[in-house]
Amino acid sequence: MSLRVLVFDSGDPKFDLAFEEALGRLRAGDKIPDTLRLWRTSRSVVLGYFRSAEEDVNLDVASGNGIPLIRRFTGGGTVYLDEGCLNYSIVMKRKVEFPISYLYGTVLKGTLAALKSLGFSPYLRNTNDVVVNGKKVSGTAASIKWGVLFLHGSILVDADLGMLNSLLKVPREFKPSVDPVKYRVANLREFRGGIGVGDVMESLIEGYSSALSVDVRMEEPSRRELEAAEVLYRLKYSRDEWNLKLPSSYLATMDKTIEKELGRLCF
Repeated sequence: MSLRVLVFDSGDPKFDLAFEEALGRLRAGDKIPDTLRLWRTSRSVVLGYFRSAEEDVNLDVASGNGIPLIRRFTGGGTVYLDEGCLNYSIVMKRKVEFPISYLYGTVLKGTLAALKSLGFSPYLRNTNDVVVNGKKVSGTAASIKWGVLFLHGSILVDADLGMLNSLLKVPREFKPSVDPVKYRVANLREFRGGIGVGDVMESLIEGYSSALSVDVRMEEPSRRELEAAEVLYRLKYSRDEWNLKLPSSYLATMDKTIEKELGRLCF
């Protein structure tokens, strides 16, 4: 068994998020194999599927700095991305009894193995927060959709934490159910000077090869993937109706159109 590895980004965060969904949809139709994608993008704020831009983001700061807000198709919290942040995603098909437990309990070990190989001592908090020295260095989100297992996350390597702290709102008081570590973040470079995105990228490839017991092969994105991402970008990820409002009403009117245009590519 092997794992395809894509190192690909467009430089446009909206297209990059559209490409994430394209991977899941194409894997559902067996148009692509199990895939690990590694990517970076320009400054942006990415909202979890159920999150509110008004509640999570200082909108005046985002507007004043020309930073776009994009909603992803998976749940979880709101994150800040820039080129000092390495993003990864795993899309696969597996027959497992408890898919979410498998994604967070088994697949996510690839990220932990990668950081251990770089000399860190990472551990999980709150199921999906990767912590080093008491600070969160990576968050993840998972989805079981279209019969596909999907896990993606971001790792802070040398991100602009000043901009992150200006953009994202922190609650004045934490509910008992909320672990404050979610808002106590750090770059890996804080703990090991000189580490770069390339170092983490190589370690992630090795970590996921080990965690999933597979060989890896490097590839370029296919024309089909780029076309599917373009459809999703045009009809969904470039639109304020999707990115800035809660998505249920938008999808109620657009799902059939999206499915129709993607049908020839994904199935």
